[in-house]
Amino acid sequence: MTIRNFRFSAIGIMLMLIPFTQAFAQDNTSLIAMSNPANPGAVADAYLSHARAIRKADAPIVHLLNHSAYTQAVPLLKKAAADKYDFWAADTLGQLYQAGLGVSANSQTAFHWYLQAAEAGDRFAQRQVANAYLNGWGVTRNPQRAAFWFRQGLMVPQVVNADFWLGKTYAAGKLMPKNPTKAAWYEGRSLALLKQLDAEHVGAAAYDLGIAYWHGYGVKKDAHQAEQYFRRALAEHYPPAAAALQHLEEKNT
Repeated sequence: MTIRNFRFSAIGIMLMLIPFTQAFAQDNTSLIAMSNPANPGAVADAYLSHARAIRKADAPIVHLLNHSAYTQAVPLLKKAAADKYDFWAADTLGQLYQAGLGVSANSQTAFHWYLQAAEAGDRFAQRQVANAYLNGWGVTRNPQRAAFWFRQGLMVPQVVNADFWLGKTYAAGKLMPKNPTKAAWYEGRSLALLKQLDAEHVGAAAYDLGIAYWHGYGVKKDAHQAEQYFRRALAEHYPPAAAALQHLEEKNT
């Protein structure tokens, strides 16, 4: 159901590339916040322009990491992470402090950087923060906060999308006998979960609801409603929404 961006979580793979999209942060002085809110394309263009600038600025750091120059990379990563849009830098710092690469291993500091990346919308960091709260790694154990971050990072791709594709499978009747009743039930549960998670400010849920209204998955097609959900997803730090808004703007011109 969802068109998603790549994310590399393992240290060895993660150090090879920077994700194209970066986090959308709420900052009244930011380029994005100053964009015309009546024009979704302006918001998306500003976001993507800033993401490209961050990617270019981070390229020398990637080079250092790929050559195991961790000690040299750490201060540059900290400087980059001062821009809260750059969740890659914060996430990478979390991994380096967790692994003790270029710095002394420190679970509290690792948690600090993971949390910054998680708040900026990074899916991997959200799972790391959830595990930290669940197990007390670098932070006081807090099952309620763990549940919150698990919903942010896991519920949409694993639970909601599973229901969506089960519904599609029953509707198509390819892997199992065709059953419109079961198809409608799973599709309905998927949408209900998305709406519940959207109410909890899960950006991925808002994005998937935008996709549902754009294509008419379980709801009547409604481009305006899709746009509203994509805007909300971007405001809640879900990067793929920028491309979706840009696409909508192109379709309307």
